[in-house]
Amino acid sequence: MTGTLGLFSLVDLFQLLASSARTGRLTIDHPRAKARVYFDKGQIVHASFGEVEGEEAVYELFGDERGSFEFQVGISASQKTVNASTENLMLEAIRRLDEHNRDDDVMIPDEAVPVFTGNAQSSSLSLEPHEVELLKFMDGMHTIFEISEKTRTEPNDIKKVISRLVKVGVLKVRDKKPRTARLVTRLERDRLNTGTVGVDKNILGQWGNILGETPEQVACRFPDGRVLMFKAKPVEEAGPYIMFSMETLAIVDVPVNVALLVKPVV
Repeated sequence: MTGTLGLFSLVDLFQLLASSARTGRLTIDHPRAKARVYFDKGQIVHASFGEVEGEEAVYELFGDERGSFEFQVGISASQKTVNASTENLMLEAIRRLDEHNRDDDVMIPDEAVPVFTGNAQSSSLSLEPHEVELLKFMDGMHTIFEISEKTRTEPNDIKKVISRLVKVGVLKVRDKKPRTARLVTRLERDRLNTGTVGVDKNILGQWGNILGETPEQVACRFPDGRVLMFKAKPVEEAGPYIMFSMETLAIVDVPVNVALLVKPVV
């Protein structure tokens, strides 16, 4: 019997093996380490997860259900490290998990925006392919709801990944994302270098309050669908306009008085 945890929970798996009084070895290819759980007529007699053995190995597995599994019938354990019944083991594992979630879980609304902290130690981080795919959208510009729509993943599944990565310092969560501004192209009032645009300092300040840092670049979507990035310079009282030098307007081939959708880039 083979499968993948997440599609098949440990509770269901253990209950199936216990109710059918199976004897054999359950091997779990977990990202952290290989785990083995031995059953004797449905009762767990030995478990190991990396260097952890016995009941604690089972509890650690319940706390981080990931990886593929395989159950091989008829393989007996060479030692006995578990004395509790399978049912009591599951009840205690669930109790510990509930207690842990109450104390430490991160409450995340659907409109929250996950973003990388840049402080994580990646050497100890193990990610599955679907988690890597989710991380592509955790750029500080997508809400959890938007990530769910783009990846066709349930929001609660995304929150589980975010919660785990927040705890290890990979991600942080903001309450909201900066709004995209609709700004109209205008010829510079002050000298701007080629490739630099002027944006009202109040708009940059509002973005900075949400992002935690003032953006030094902006992305502009043009009416023809092009998206280009420019260095951003704060300008006093620019209002609903984005300032371009003559050279930059010529390079991007856009006249004045054209509305652009502008958002910060960090």
